[in-house]
Amino acid sequence: MVKHIDIQGTHHEIGEAHGQQAATEIERSLATYERLFRELAGLEWGDARHEAERFKAAIEHVCPELLEEMAGIAHGAGIDPLDVLVLNARSEIALTHTTAESGEASQSDGCSSLSQRHSETGEQWLAQNWDWKAEQRDALVRMTVRAPDKPAIQMITEAGIIGKIGFNDNGVGVCLNALRTAICRPKLPVHVMLRRVLESDGVEHALDMIDEVGVASPAHFLIADGLGNAAGVEVSPMGDSAMTPRHGRLCHTNHLIARHLPPGLEDFPREDSISRLTRLRELIADSEPSFETLRAHLSDEQGAPSAINRHEDPAQPEGERMETLFTIIMNLSRKQAQVSLGKPSDNPEVFEMRF
Repeated sequence: MVKHIDIQGTHHEIGEAHGQQAATEIERSLATYERLFRELAGLEWGDARHEAERFKAAIEHVCPELLEEMAGIAHGAGIDPLDVLVLNARSEIALTHTTAESGEASQSDGCSSLSQRHSETGEQWLAQNWDWKAEQRDALVRMTVRAPDKPAIQMITEAGIIGKIGFNDNGVGVCLNALRTAICRPKLPVHVMLRRVLESDGVEHALDMIDEVGVASPAHFLIADGLGNAAGVEVSPMGDSAMTPRHGRLCHTNHLIARHLPPGLEDFPREDSISRLTRLRELIADSEPSFETLRAHLSDEQGAPSAINRHEDPAQPEGERMETLFTIIMNLSRKQAQVSLGKPSDNPEVFEMRF
């Protein structure tokens, strides 16, 4: 069972409790990313620290309380605050050193996400598989966060990272799909912006905030709320491309799919991202969402090992292997979620998060 950290207080107090209670898991995150930065981006840890400093001014300008929370994590875990900033900029550091010529040397998280509104009840659902390095399974934590004058949040994240995948007590949820790219600017890192989305009042509020501030590197956020609103937004430092559901459904994997993209925005997807998206659309086209049906869709193994339910592929170089590490299915209208660690096809233990 994943460790649950339930915190209420100032942002520094939230961070300090996070650091104290997840010190072992944070140590795992640091070790994982030290290796990954070297393998995926050719960067030593000192280089990663230098890159992370580029984002500090933007965070301090837009949301200084979240920088204070990172300082609290560092204090609680007994580590350097800059190392915590590195973890929160891990997408920018690890995934933006890709070009058309060297695209095979890098990769993105291999995640599959979907939003679906029940055609009869109107209930809004949001779900995804999160695929990444097997060693990060031991760095996952469940966070319940209650900061002053902000919505309460429940999320699954990597220890040391302040924002990831989950929902809040306004019924706003977010999923993440990473993109392989060579684009990065000194704006808010992806995971910091995910935290801000989790602090929003609704889909429109989240989209306005993203547009106003900007995100440092390209990614896809699938955002929905309990009132039945949903949008997929491909964020980037050059601008954002928002998509609305068709027939109440919207799916995304790890490549750009918006029809109108900002000039210069480019990604380098792997073939399995395209096949997973096609398969996910097929699966949800003729079914209504429920915990059972969505878990079955996310257990699909067509195209294995690089399927929606991903297995490690021994044919790939070790540095490029990944697998499904957790599944989250959210009913935002009920403010309820079910989460399982590992591959959903293995029938792992399921635990519930709710408000």
